[in-house]
Amino acid sequence: MPIGPGDQIGDYEVTGNLGTGGIGCVYKVRHAISHRTEAMKVLLPDRPGSEEVGERFLREIRVLASLDHPNIAALHTAFRHHGELIMIMEFVEGMTLRARLNSSQILMSQSLDYIGQVLAALAYAHGKGVIHRDIKPSNIMITRNERVKLLDFGLAFRGRASEITRTGLILGSLHYMSPEQVLGERIDARSDIYSVGVTLYQLLTGRTPIDGSGEFAIASAHVRETPIEPSRFNPNIPIVLSRAVMKALEKEQADRFQTAGEFLDLLASIQSSLNPEETMTMLPTPALSRENSGSRQKRPDPTNAASRTSRTLSGASVLGSIIRELAQYIGPIAKVVVNRAAKQAVTLDELYALIATEVRSDSERKAFLATRQKYSVQD
Repeated sequence: MPIGPGDQIGDYEVTGNLGTGGIGCVYKVRHAISHRTEAMKVLLPDRPGSEEVGERFLREIRVLASLDHPNIAALHTAFRHHGELIMIMEFVEGMTLRARLNSSQILMSQSLDYIGQVLAALAYAHGKGVIHRDIKPSNIMITRNERVKLLDFGLAFRGRASEITRTGLILGSLHYMSPEQVLGERIDARSDIYSVGVTLYQLLTGRTPIDGSGEFAIASAHVRETPIEPSRFNPNIPIVLSRAVMKALEKEQADRFQTAGEFLDLLASIQSSLNPEETMTMLPTPALSRENSGSRQKRPDPTNAASRTSRTLSGASVLGSIIRELAQYIGPIAKVVVNRAAKQAVTLDELYALIATEVRSDSERKAFLATRQKYSVQD
């Protein structure tokens, strides 16, 4: 359904294009009767997996309909137009936190305030049983009066994640994913807390805590590597704040803050204990060259196997792809085998070497190892 300025969609006139996301386009619209400016979200046409995407879009509508919080962009209504689902939402004027990071330096007090508002929104949503699953700077809008609005509940779910996630499928933005989300395991509110920790780390240091030369390297690092403490990058960061960020980034869910409210309370306590001079500290401006990476990109080492063998795939599931390859030979247990091996392997070659031993037949093992070439890049 091609849409442009001047088009009439139900009672709404399209006045502009606000952007395109992974599954939908967002337009600026004006209601014909009230003249209120709103945002209209529609699904991208002819998208692969349209049935599943349609279900996700409907789920987003229903999740947002259950939420009413000043830090969450509100759903106004939803309807069908020529058989297509249309979502009408609050129009939020401002810039995303990602754009804010790129535009100028941010005070420490501002960073703590922004994250505090995100945590307030999540504490409310989690209390309603809703997990966001895609917390990142581009889904956090900052209005002109410094109000945070949490956007894009397209990956959100209510209840158990296993009810809506296919085996081996990883959804979300890889730099901001929790270890359990990377591994495709069942997640809860503590996964959102990890993603908030990543975002706060980026605000404080100008880089994401986890990075790598490709998706497998990043995914493996989320599971295996402990980030450098923020205070080591920026000595102006109070140690107590640096440790709070590290607690949010713990690999094990039980070691993190158990609720968004707990994280929020500690940040509020830290902010109130700082003297005005400390809160006015200017934090570094990161160079965000792409949507999902706020860290400064490391130049690949040509002698490093990970640099030679990693490959960036569309979607976020190189592990999921390998699980499906292995499942042809050993069945559903492939998910457990691959996820377990991913915690030990550093490169794709190491991962394949570990999991190939589970294939009993020599001919089948050879055939499976041949699939390794799908994920290779040229030196």
